[in-house]
Amino acid sequence: MAATQDPKALDLAGGTPERIRRLISNSVTRLDLNLAGLRVLTEAGSGAYALTPAIALAAGADEVIAVSRDSVYGAAVDNLESASAAAQLFQAADRLTGIVGRPSAIDVARVDIITNLGFVRPIDEALLGHAKSTAAVPLMCEAWEWREGDVDLAACRRLGIPVLGTNEDAPAVQVFAFCGPLAGRLIFDAGFELWHCSVVVLSPDRFGPVIAKWLVQAGAMVHLTDELQSSETCAALARADVLLLADYGRESAVIGRAGVITAESLAAAAPGVTVVQFAGAVDEEALLDVGIPVYPRPTVGAVRMARTLAHIGPRPVVELHAAGLKVGELACRARLTGLSSEEVESRLSTETDLCQRVR
Repeated sequence: MAATQDPKALDLAGGTPERIRRLISNSVTRLDLNLAGLRVLTEAGSGAYALTPAIALAAGADEVIAVSRDSVYGAAVDNLESASAAAQLFQAADRLTGIVGRPSAIDVARVDIITNLGFVRPIDEALLGHAKSTAAVPLMCEAWEWREGDVDLAACRRLGIPVLGTNEDAPAVQVFAFCGPLAGRLIFDAGFELWHCSVVVLSPDRFGPVIAKWLVQAGAMVHLTDELQSSETCAALARADVLLLADYGRESAVIGRAGVITAESLAAAAPGVTVVQFAGAVDEEALLDVGIPVYPRPTVGAVRMARTLAHIGPRPVVELHAAGLKVGELACRARLTGLSSEEVESRLSTETDLCQRVR
């Protein structure tokens, strides 16, 4: 891939070249990320997700194979151009191999770390069957966010490939806290002022307390709940400007016939409310039919965030992916010492504050 120094190639990544270089360098240093002697298979995505290859290269990876495809977010050629420009910030574009489409058996066979990012997925048996016996799969997310269709955990265990999640609250990372500003950005973009805005946060998982705390600090009047039936919650709904959904794990719709509440019942309980989808599926058509606005649109399905952390800038993506690559480094180097995948997962999840065991 030809190197480029065109700063415009980094515009969509969310900052000036110098800021991007600084964000990556600081994350690599803080995490003591050292990928020397290792090869990485990851994606060259759109926007800030084009920076992941450069993080690995800045950490000394011998080679990074960056997979891209055309998507609704951008063209593969633009993604790879941005990835190359970011790599050039570290004089490392010659160690970046960009490919469009599914990685080949040869590509997979020469890497040590396989990230679970979008264009690499699905990480299934067809892909894993070509991997090194000492390869590792770090999740660029927490263990509880693992999705079966993304990484075939059973196949990884049959093949002896460790899979570990990334603790986003680890002292050197603290990325999970960015969920608060992301929720605030969504509410603001939906047309609300935040200050003195009345928000009901419906969340049974870890997102809820983090989001609620940040919104209160931003001046919103917040009611956090994991159900909608109590008298206190009903009173909060009656005066709510926004119902923010942050229910990542629910596989059925949060609002719908089989959900926590139907669109008709919500319209009756919360006149004038707008639904803001952070995570958690909704019956969008039913909500619009009863006059309840939904943001953002189109909505996403279950076990998805409506917007990623990149929506507020490149920093959370850089810091999270650097941490995920550190998980990969630790797992891969432990595997190279002769530990089994079971021993690697057990030891790293108990002896470090960064690695999480998946189920």
